[in-house]
Order: sequence, then structure tokens, then C-alpha cells
Amino acid sequence: MVKDTCGREITHIRLSVTQKCNLNCLYCHREGEGDKNGCDKEISVSEIKGIMGAASELGIKKVKITGGEPLLRNDIVEIVKEISEIEGIKDISMTTNGFFLAQFAHRLKNNGLNRINIGCDSLSSSILQKNIGNIEKGLKSAEDAGLNPLKINMVVLKGINENETGKMLEISKKYNAILQLIELIPTNKFFFDKFFFSLEGIEKELERKADKIFVRDVNFRKQYFVDGAVVEVVRAHLNQNFCKNCRKIRITSDGFIKPCLMRDDNLVKINFKSDEEIMKSLLEGINKREIYYR
Repeated sequence: MVKDTCGREITHIRLSVTQKCNLNCLYCHREGEGDKNGCDKEISVSEIKGIMGAASELGIKKVKITGGEPLLRNDIVEIVKEISEIEGIKDISMTTNGFFLAQFAHRLKNNGLNRINIGCDSLSSSILQKNIGNIEKGLKSAEDAGLNPLKINMVVLKGINENETGKMLEISKKYNAILQLIELIPTNKFFFDKFFFSLEGIEKELERKADKIFVRDVNFRKQYFVDGAVVEVVRAHLNQNFCKNCRKIRITSDGFIKPCLMRDDNLVKINFKSDEEIMKSLLEGINKREIYYR
């Protein structure tokens, strides 16, 4: 297993395949790529195969496909299929806003996708487009297709949806999904200052109510088992423990290695001339990883 200079094993790749999206969510950090919604350059299927082949040789077993909205790529099913055929890649997941998932869920599952995260921030908010009314068909299709574990990602925002976490917990139980509560990160200072809502109080309440607490190997995050539901809390802002235990490397949609979500001054352009050059690029990016919150 490959390690970075801080001694952290790299077990995951977060692969952005597009910056295009049908939504314009106010809090979206676009995987740290800035505003590239009009960017036409996207890594090709063959380039993705090269990256994941090198990653597999380094002992990396898991990949999460992200965007933008991944389902806007016409070749997304082919991308999943090609990755699934790489020996050593054992877990393929995807993040999506769910708007197009109903037409893709079974095809993705049949071509190698293991699990999926669906963004859903509210039951009915007119401000938040990722609400249950817009994505319920996708949730149902994902459950029917056997994409498991199914996760619902809820970004909690002050004054908008912080009072809906209990209702979202009931939705997650209905679809046998894990509810992932996510704290806002400061990619936009004005928006962050206005809408940041600390999940510290909610997490303390979950600890009090939980029948069982399980610590995951991803950033050592906790899962709380509460009254038949499972809740995971993602608190990355100013979180030294989160950074210290980060085991992922990021690939941008236009072919760069991004060692850290919060930085854009240490990117490595991937050299796709040969498998050997891809490997060199990947190792260079891994060696540039540092702990952001110290």
C-alpha cells in the first residue's frame, strides 16, 4: 500500500468526471475545482482506465465517481464498466444529485457500480433544489437496483434546513439509507459566514441516543445507530482529526491530481503519454499531500 509523506496510506481515489451540472447549488465546492461549469475538456474513458490501472497497482482499491453531475456524461455507464474490470478495484461508488438516477440506476449496478450517495438537503425547500420531491424517484430506483449501502447526503445550512434533520432521518429509514449530515466548508467566505451551522450539538445528541456507535476507517468518522436509522456526521472544517486520517487522492475532471480539496496551489498535471508516466504523476501527487488543518 502506498503512503504519503505524512505516513498515511492512500486507499481511495475521488474521481471527478465532469464539471457540468443541471443545478447550481449555492454551497457546491465543485470538488475544489472552482467554477468550470462551461469547461469542455473532460478526461476520456481511456485516460480514466490509465489512472485507475496505476492506482490499482499502488494498492488503491476504492474509487468514488463525482462531478459536477456524473450522470450528465453520455459515457458514464462505460466509465463504470471499464473501472469495474480493473483487477484490484473492489469498490466503486458515485455521488449524484439524483435527478437522472431513475433511468440509470439498474444499468449502473449491472455494469459494476456498488453503491451511491444521493444529495438531498430538504423535504420541500424551494431554495434547495435537491429536495425529496425532486429526487425520490432516483432514491427508489437506487434501492430497487441494490445499490448498497445507499446514502443520503444532507448539507445542513443555518436558517434553511437545520430543523429538518429529524424528518430526513425518517426518509432515510424508509429507503434503508444512511443519512450523512455534512457541515459546510469555507470555499466561499460570505456564504460560509452566513449559513454555517455547527453539527456539534446534533452529534452530541446522537451520541446520547445511539444504540450503537461504529467508527469507520474513512477519516475515523462515526456512524450512529439510532432507532433503526444510521446517521453519519461529516465535520471537516477546522477538524485536525479529519485531515490527519484522510486517505484519499483526488483527480480533477480535466486531468490533474489534486492532493487536497482545500488547496489549488499544488496540482499535478497527469502525463498520459504512457502507463509509466501516469504512475509517476500519481506518485508525485501523493507525495505532495500535506495535512491542511494542523
